[in-house]
Amino acid sequence: MNRCAVQTKLLICLSAVVLTACGCSSGGAGDGGHGGSGDRGGTGGGGTGVGGGSAGASAGANGGAGTGGSIAGSGGTGGGVAGTGGSAGTSGAAGTGGSAGTSAGGRGGSSGASGAGGAGGRGGNTGAAGGAGRGGSGGASAGTGGAAAGTGGSAGGSGGTGGTTASRCNATTPAAGTYFVDATAGRDTNDGATPATAWQTLAKVNAMTFQPGNAVCFKAGGSWTGALAPKGSGSAAAPVVVDMFGQTGNVAKPRIAAGTGDLQPLLLQNLQYWEVNNLELTNNKGGPGDYRGISVRGRDAGVLNHVYIRNCFVHDVTGEVDWIGGDTADNQPPWVTFQAGWDASKRTGGIVFEIESASGTKTWFNDVVIENNVVQDVSFGGIIFKQLDGGYGWGVRASKTDAKFTPHTNVTVRGNYVSQTNTQYGCNAFYITGVQHAVVERNVSKDAGTSAIEIYNSDDVKVQYNETFGTVKKAGGADSNGIDTDRASTNTIVQYNYVHDNGDGILVCQIAFGDSIIRYNLLVNNSRHGINLHSDSSATNQTYNNLIFIDGLSSANLIATSGTASETLAASYTIRNNILRSSRAAAMVVTGGGVTYSNNLFSGVTAVGGAPQSGDPMFVSAASHPSGGMAGPALSQLTGFQVKAGSPAIDHGVSISNNGGVDFWGGTLYVRTADIGPYEAP
Repeated sequence: MNRCAVQTKLLICLSAVVLTACGCSSGGAGDGGHGGSGDRGGTGGGGTGVGGGSAGASAGANGGAGTGGSIAGSGGTGGGVAGTGGSAGTSGAAGTGGSAGTSAGGRGGSSGASGAGGAGGRGGNTGAAGGAGRGGSGGASAGTGGAAAGTGGSAGGSGGTGGTTASRCNATTPAAGTYFVDATAGRDTNDGATPATAWQTLAKVNAMTFQPGNAVCFKAGGSWTGALAPKGSGSAAAPVVVDMFGQTGNVAKPRIAAGTGDLQPLLLQNLQYWEVNNLELTNNKGGPGDYRGISVRGRDAGVLNHVYIRNCFVHDVTGEVDWIGGDTADNQPPWVTFQAGWDASKRTGGIVFEIESASGTKTWFNDVVIENNVVQDVSFGGIIFKQLDGGYGWGVRASKTDAKFTPHTNVTVRGNYVSQTNTQYGCNAFYITGVQHAVVERNVSKDAGTSAIEIYNSDDVKVQYNETFGTVKKAGGADSNGIDTDRASTNTIVQYNYVHDNGDGILVCQIAFGDSIIRYNLLVNNSRHGINLHSDSSATNQTYNNLIFIDGLSSANLIATSGTASETLAASYTIRNNILRSSRAAAMVVTGGGVTYSNNLFSGVTAVGGAPQSGDPMFVSAASHPSGGMAGPALSQLTGFQVKAGSPAIDHGVSISNNGGVDFWGGTLYVRTADIGPYEAP
């Protein structure tokens, strides 16, 4: 029997809380196993950016909502550079119809004012919206204003993610409460109030208790060894900001490497209203341990608000790999340990949020943004959210209405690039557990192990506009999926993602209970199962308007299960309006149990279910399967998977309510009768 199937039924009772050895990964040990241009139409930009001007006060403009057009055409090429006074750079002019928009926001001036969002392109049917503006040479955290959407055509492009807030670290005249740190020219006997009187060491920074509105500015190109562990908190009106100063040309971000006795180079313990920007952090000990790049921890503190981490480079963290369950006979000392239990497992890696407790005071994070970071070669995982069980039951749900469940709330993970290419122990790119009201969007995962994006013990999570590829089995894990909606996760929506060249495309591993919607995704050449149905009987799933595509693979299946069918197909799976295309006639489309099919288009395989269509989907050109990178997902390069006029996919679907409103490319739903697949033809 498949290890995953065995694990599905393995229950570990700890402190009267039932835990499942996440039947779909880690040798059955515990889990189901950056930001690009806007691609959706008609959603508009965000709110007004904050900051700007020589005193850091003028605001960046927000992007307006898009109107008309399928996706905006090409945009301008970039904003003007701000003057020395630090006012915001102006947006690039809109381009004319046709290809994807490329406009970008202007860069702030020497005082770090926010760049205005680039204008979206006009007309056309494949262009993307303008990219968000970025801050000046020392710009701090990102603002909330988006780039303007394109106009014309049949739907406008969406706004960008926003310009960056002006950085106090690069003001001509430093404001009171701004502290500078220079590893070479600084001295701890200085007052730290100007670049010329900077402090030198991390110890000096750690000795300070920071107040609302303070800024800590590290010299670009500087290098420190040790751990940054600041004290004090900001406020809603005046967060504490960490950023760099003195950047010219291609000078590197300030670098902090953990020392011999340090578990992480950056620790934020019981802090709130902090924004960390533009740091390089590494923790390579040459061997495994309880290590992280950025550790954000709460302990008996109640709610901890507003922790933002942006534009950081976190790499080479040699964390140990601890799986929830599994078989200790599979241990790989000293790196890999099975049967670690919930609290001790999967809590090492790049950027890790977690909770501890000695008194039983409920503690959680609220308003968290992890945006535009590069995370490379870190184990166990890239970006991780964990909530404590500890006998309190805060992080492990016993039911949908479990009153003990205390999730992290209002979490955004956006525009990050996570690559695990160069470590055999680098597993999940994104491990999102114990959260509620979360968005995971416009990220790229490359060469993860076990699961690229895993949702576990969570509620109300949207996974959208991401690209995951190259996921394989690592560190004894049993899975290799692009996206996994896993144990006790409810109200999960997986939409508008490009999932290709993994083992499984999407794993539906809703152990114990859960409900999910999988819609308008492109699942291309995943080598085992395009969709792996692997849930318990109480779970429900809707899968509609996806493309599941296999070309040239010798053993891949379209929809199948890796478990025992009588168990893993007992859940309710409603599968409608999908294109299932395979060059391999034997590719499985699993039936039985609670699986129902209707209004799907089958190409190269035998049709099943009600009201099926059969034949060539008539793609524009399905030969190109691009990959994204640090610049973001390759979503704008996938128009070849649209279908041509006369396709049997057109007007043969069934209408579905609450469908998200747009197709994969931003086209409005519906034009006439619903189409089959991720494209709604005009």
